[in-house]
Amino acid sequence: MPKPIFNDLFGQQDAIAALEQAVKHKRDKLNHAWLFTGPPGSGRSNAAVAFAAALVCPDDGCGNCQSCLLALAGGHPDIDVLATEKVSISIEEVRNLVQASQLGGTMSRFKVMIIEDADRMVERTSNVLLKALEEPPPGTIWILCAPSEADMLATIRSRVRRVDRKSTRL
Repeated sequence: MPKPIFNDLFGQQDAIAALEQAVKHKRDKLNHAWLFTGPPGSGRSNAAVAFAAALVCPDDGCGNCQSCLLALAGGHPDIDVLATEKVSISIEEVRNLVQASQLGGTMSRFKVMIIEDADRMVERTSNVLLKALEEPPPGTIWILCAPSEADMLATIRSRVRRVDRKSTRL
């Protein structure tokens, strides 16, 4: 039975199982960078937020505690989300996110950085992120969302764990 934080993610049982396994072992060894892929409407951003909530939850994704409720409402201080309606994500936006990642968590041991539509970063902007992925501060988890792996630089793809949201709409 999935943790309650993942209840609103339908289909994609394999992806949910992988995320739950990661949360279950978050005190041991957790990948510091993730790439959630899937077409628009597949729920990749919703899955990213649910995963982030589970990471900062003291009960691994109960769905009811203050951490979970704040995360799902978009107000958890240990989860930063970069989303844009623009054609591209600016280098300044990524620099600000990288700088914020250095601060560490305040309510949990993790600081989770989510970049929705990470495919909107041009190469120069991606290279700013690459440095942060190569040398992440302790407790910082990066979650990138994009339609496909091919939309990301090979150097970024080589540093992330992949979660495919496939084409099932959530």
